[in-house]
Amino acid sequence: MVLASTAFDVSSQSNFVAYWGQSSAGSQKSLGEYCGDSSIDVIVMAFLYQFPNTKLDLSATCRSTFPGSELLHCPDVAADIKKCQSQGKAVILSMGGAAGAYGFSSDDDGRKYADTVWDMFLGGSGSQRPFDDAVLDGVDLDIEGGSTAGYAAYVAQLRSHFDASSDKKYYITGAPQCPFPDAMLGSTLNSAWFDMVFVQFYNNFCGLDAYPQGFNYGQWDTWAKSQSANKNVKLYIGAPGSQSAAGRGYVDASTINSIASDIRSKYTSFGGVMTWDASQAFDASSWGQSVSSALKSGGSKKRALEPLQGKFISTRSANVTAGAMQVKLELVEGSDVYISDTENTFGFHVRIQSADQPIRQGWELHIPLPVGVSVAQASAQAHNIRVHDNTLVVVDGSSINENMAFAFRVAGQHIGNEFGLPDPAKIMLYTTA
Repeated sequence: MVLASTAFDVSSQSNFVAYWGQSSAGSQKSLGEYCGDSSIDVIVMAFLYQFPNTKLDLSATCRSTFPGSELLHCPDVAADIKKCQSQGKAVILSMGGAAGAYGFSSDDDGRKYADTVWDMFLGGSGSQRPFDDAVLDGVDLDIEGGSTAGYAAYVAQLRSHFDASSDKKYYITGAPQCPFPDAMLGSTLNSAWFDMVFVQFYNNFCGLDAYPQGFNYGQWDTWAKSQSANKNVKLYIGAPGSQSAAGRGYVDASTINSIASDIRSKYTSFGGVMTWDASQAFDASSWGQSVSSALKSGGSKKRALEPLQGKFISTRSANVTAGAMQVKLELVEGSDVYISDTENTFGFHVRIQSADQPIRQGWELHIPLPVGVSVAQASAQAHNIRVHDNTLVVVDGSSINENMAFAFRVAGQHIGNEFGLPDPAKIMLYTTA
């Protein structure tokens, strides 16, 4: 079967991936119902939790088995897989999980089991296929225990089947935990070709709740571009779909939308957001719909407050406006404003003063730096700050009160006594909807 013309695009930066099957919220809708939601681009079915002695677990969704066997036989799920694919969604089977008995003892075991998976779930023709003639779009490795042996050989053998088949596109994905390198998948990720990697940024010190300082997406981006067999592999921010979906690492939709927007603007490896799991993310809170919508709209919506020409209060300040709201941006010289030849650092204040009303929503402040300055580090007390395209970007989800000031410290190259402070007329303030 060939995917529809509106098929999932692996090269996109706005994909939303949901694991399904384990009913972690206590109950779950059918696969077909979730696929009816346009928010989801990829469904990862969890789990094939025992191998090479094949056993599936899809919670209460499927209980029937082949006669004389413990292998699940799920005709209803098979029909839903076809429904999902007809709507352009990819459906992938995840192997492993946090609980289960799985693993290979050698490369030969891995290669042999790849042949089994091809025949049982993908483009082969096994005698017992749990999803009948439904052909899945690929395999995910969520390896959290057992031996590390045989997985690279397993992927290579599957790829040989993929290459020999012209019927459709198949994918290999992985779901490592965020500490780098991943203890179980690290060597396999380095040597095997993965299309997508769903990094679990939760239940660990490097998760979403550690953003920005402890959040290590940058390490994974470096791996993707320098060590991965596929230098175009797409990385996903793996996130819990609700507070109860993980021990730690959950952040609300507004927060992850801001994080995803930041990562997307900085790293071409970004592919979207993955969530554990559909039953948690698509409950009454609509967390999943909100995150997917932000991804597909290109991130948080912004409106620029353009500087008003000729309205400069001094060479160090300017008024900007949008609609009825006016904001004064001012560079303030004081004790924290300094330039050092020896340290290659400089510091300054930016004061934001609302002329008529506070900004009661999230905002970003963009401060372009003079041409020729190369910034290595930047900090602003109590605020998230990054450097992008030689611009300091301050991000905050709170309101701007009537008078707020920020002290910046910047370190880099070509900074000295000749360095001029940023031109306030070029500073841009954005609000996020």
